[in-house]
Amino acid sequence: MAITEARQTEGRRQAPVRATRTLAELAHGPEAFRLLVEAVVEYAIFLVGPDGRILTWNLGAERIKGYKAHEIIGRHISVFYTAEDRRNGRPERNLREAARRGSVEDQGWRVRKDGSRFWADVQLSPLHDDQGNLFGYAKVTRDMTEVREAEERERELVVERQARALAEEALNSRDRFLAIASHELKTPVASLQVAVESLLLSREHGTLDDVRTERGIERMDRAVKRLSMVLGELLDVSSLERGTTSFTFTDVDVSRIAAEVVERFAGVEPTDRIDVDLQPTMIRADAIRVEQVITNLVDNALKYSAPPDRVLVRVAPLPNGAVIEVTDVGIGLGLDSTSGLFEPFARAANAADVPGMGLGLFITREIVERHGGRISGVAGPDRGATFTVMLPTHPPRTGDGGS
Repeated sequence: MAITEARQTEGRRQAPVRATRTLAELAHGPEAFRLLVEAVVEYAIFLVGPDGRILTWNLGAERIKGYKAHEIIGRHISVFYTAEDRRNGRPERNLREAARRGSVEDQGWRVRKDGSRFWADVQLSPLHDDQGNLFGYAKVTRDMTEVREAEERERELVVERQARALAEEALNSRDRFLAIASHELKTPVASLQVAVESLLLSREHGTLDDVRTERGIERMDRAVKRLSMVLGELLDVSSLERGTTSFTFTDVDVSRIAAEVVERFAGVEPTDRIDVDLQPTMIRADAIRVEQVITNLVDNALKYSAPPDRVLVRVAPLPNGAVIEVTDVGIGLGLDSTSGLFEPFARAANAADVPGMGLGLFITREIVERHGGRISGVAGPDRGATFTVMLPTHPPRTGDGGS
């Protein structure tokens, strides 16, 4: 019995040493990198020869591209590219660029074994020996199809939201236009109706005399002028937005145009409320449109102020053009920001009782910009506002349609 136990003990001492090494032991050996690359399944990682032919293959490459190692090793990387990319020489160009620049990152469609396409993010890096000779490339490819599709869906959602917002804004603009236009048209139409009915009633009762006739004609005249102004603004907006407004540029004196505008307003104002500072200023412009600009600004200043508040109109030459300023000390802009002043139908919050559709400043801006100029509005320190127009000496060639 003792002999048997001794033999068993000796046998245990002479048992063979295990052949399997631990991962810690492998980590410092030549097989470590190969094992690491082969284990990666989210990336295709493989080596390519200087001629572009595939030398190695990992599980990630098999999963992403669909080829087994024995099916793909030795073939050219162009097999992964679309027919269009192959015709354009993209595979060879990427190899040359990687060798020249040190690496190339490329994104685009690639083709699997079954012919399906995927969106690839590719990193191609050259490999050199100790003497700097190129002996191949390391290529890492990631399938980014799902990420790209998610980004595309997000972009489509953004475009859809923007389109919906624009549609809603268009509907709101239409509703604002209908509300403001109906209000502005209703007032002169009602005035016309009252004037006509008053004249007809006076004639029916035999009380129509020269005084009543004159009063009725004056009321109808004011109403017709108001209707004409409203319709004129609507037509101006339509033609300006379509780009069909014609401009005829000639040499004009802006100060003379301003003087004529002021003289016309002085004839309808109850008192002379307009001060002027007009210096001779010659530029090349459309005289009728410049007159419209000054008229709109003066009309705006008078509407937003009341006697005895005065309005100042200033015209002066600049080294390369002209400046027009219209200043009032009325109710002010009533806005937190002046960025929306020149948009269609823009009305200040404190202007609810002031007649108008909010088109005058929009039309003015469009005319000024067609001249190659710019316009700005600044609120006064306490109240009132100043609108400044800068016009160049010569308009842009694209707008010089009549000279």
